[in-house]
Amino acid sequence: PSLRFSGSSLAFPQLRGPPDAALHEGSLCHYDGDSRGWQESYFVVLGDFTLQWFESEEALRKGCEPGGSAALSGYRLLSSASEYAESLGRLCQGLAGGSPFADAQGEFLFFLYHPFRRHFCFCAGSARSRRIWRAALRDGIRYRSTELQRRDSLEAEAFLEAVRFYRQERGRYGAGDLLLGPEPEILGNVLMEDLLPVLRSQVLPSIRGAKRRRQQLWLQFLREVYTLILGEISGEFEGFQKEKEKLQTELEKKIRPELDQMLTLKDQIASKLQAVVRSPAESCCGWGVEPHLECVVEELVRPVSSGLEAVRSLFAQRVDEMIGLVRSSPVAALQKELLTLGRTCWQPEVMQPCYEEADLYRESLRGLEERFGFGGVTSLVLGAQNLMQQLMRNATHTFQQLSRQHLGQARGRRQLAQTLGKVKERVLKKFDYDSSSARKRFAQEWLVRIFLPFLLKHLESGCKLELRRYESFVFADFSGIINLENIYEETVLAALLRAVGKGEGGPRARG
Repeated sequence: PSLRFSGSSLAFPQLRGPPDAALHEGSLCHYDGDSRGWQESYFVVLGDFTLQWFESEEALRKGCEPGGSAALSGYRLLSSASEYAESLGRLCQGLAGGSPFADAQGEFLFFLYHPFRRHFCFCAGSARSRRIWRAALRDGIRYRSTELQRRDSLEAEAFLEAVRFYRQERGRYGAGDLLLGPEPEILGNVLMEDLLPVLRSQVLPSIRGAKRRRQQLWLQFLREVYTLILGEISGEFEGFQKEKEKLQTELEKKIRPELDQMLTLKDQIASKLQAVVRSPAESCCGWGVEPHLECVVEELVRPVSSGLEAVRSLFAQRVDEMIGLVRSSPVAALQKELLTLGRTCWQPEVMQPCYEEADLYRESLRGLEERFGFGGVTSLVLGAQNLMQQLMRNATHTFQQLSRQHLGQARGRRQLAQTLGKVKERVLKKFDYDSSSARKRFAQEWLVRIFLPFLLKHLESGCKLELRRYESFVFADFSGIINLENIYEETVLAALLRAVGKGEGGPRARG
């Protein structure tokens, strides 16, 4: 049994990696910061969702080194110059210098924005080109940014919990979108969160020049600081990974002989804490959570439901198209069509109409940040899109497996088409069951994500300070294993789950 609290972690569905070496490629006009002008380069989104660019397509085919590359984790894809300027204004407080990009010779603009890494401004040649590129880049951002969450492992969960506790010790509840990307980037984001106010007060005033020049120098400075921090963290994290197995073995040796005693002690402390925490926690739930539950649940369910319905329709449409081809093509062509169907979840432009339903969260949940301090809407959007991709993959995989069982049994095209139709209905029935369960589980997890940090923050002064009274209860040998803050959060979580559970379909405490 785990002694760590895991109530606020959300496990994204597991997905195998994309099947193709290059997911999308083509020429794009982009703003070059070195030459301070626009130029055309050949860009490639690799299978690991790294963006690379070359001087030309010929340079790529000849095997030349890329002009540069960028992992897409942590980026935001912005649709307009005004949206980019708004993000830039928040980052460059006091530097209202406008966009650092010169005006583009075209109307089909889109931007890649990261607070501490290189910004990209692209200009596509047509609306269709922009649509395809945006779909590919959004897929890359989603997949790379949720890398850690999709592992769904105890190690990943423990890491995210440690980061969350680190921030809570500094009075920052709800890590939100800082927890996107691999471990070194998450640690870099948190460290930059601590550093940014200091840099703004001590470095920003010393930058001289015209507004646009000051802005460019400030962005460059942030990139260099982040690069330095990320390099140091990556090196130390790699060293820790080598020691981790040894440390884990030592910890297991320490826990195993005393596990029953540890669990008994944990329960005793939890019982004492519950007597102190339960009433204030329930009171806070009564005035701060329960009045808003119905509305928040509705807003959580609607976009993901629309997205999953779009996935269902897309799957049915693709299968119907396949059945139509079977009626007019050789039966042997079905194998190729089944392979094509299996790649649907890795076709960003095809899946984009489904994913766009999740973008509704950005508007519908906007009030949560002001009311509850919830800053994880991007994580919520990416999680819903991951769920859509996983269920599409499950549906296509199941259809492939069942169809292949009938390939050698059908007598002629007509019978095969009828059989595939029956397989489709069977898969759709399973999809309906799976999507209903997944949708409910998704909403339950995010209710905890939204409300638990709110409760912890409001209870901090009245309840959390009480933890010091119980430090003497933890034996010295158990001090590195039994964590009072974990037990305290379990108690608060239990109160939250009771409040949510009053409504129909509320989440249950984990075993």
